[in-house]
Amino acid sequence: MGKPIMTREEFMEYENYFNTMQYEKVVSYFNPKCTVEYMDSFTRAAQPTPQTVTGPAEFIENYKTLHENFREFLTLGIFLSDEKNMIVEFQTEFIALRDGDFQGASIKRGECFAVNQFCVYDFDENGKFSRIRISHHRVLSNDPAFKPLHSI
Repeated sequence: MGKPIMTREEFMEYENYFNTMQYEKVVSYFNPKCTVEYMDSFTRAAQPTPQTVTGPAEFIENYKTLHENFREFLTLGIFLSDEKNMIVEFQTEFIALRDGDFQGASIKRGECFAVNQFCVYDFDENGKFSRIRISHHRVLSNDPAFKPLHSI
């Protein structure tokens, strides 16, 4: 195994840009054709529909839309990196900015929906993200013992 393409500390800088919604800094890690693939569109549909965004502009638009209604926080868990790829685990929290609907359920302002996610990052020859795959392992906030790490 060669030298890791990114260290945990370097990735935590990227995570901080995401958590503080510094979208231009987030996408500075992307190559222009980077794809971000989601296992579903976060709905409760019987047949989940995978979603893919391509490039920095689509990524920014996707998250600006989401963040109009929710503050999102990533908290890094497992981090594995080699010379071409990286796998990370997150506790991802979505905190409602207003009363509304999320995944087919009513949510009140300040309530938290949290999931455990695994993400696989592929890098191009210049060390930029070329492909990101995001999957949800389980809903954490359904557990009565769950305690959010963040609030608004």
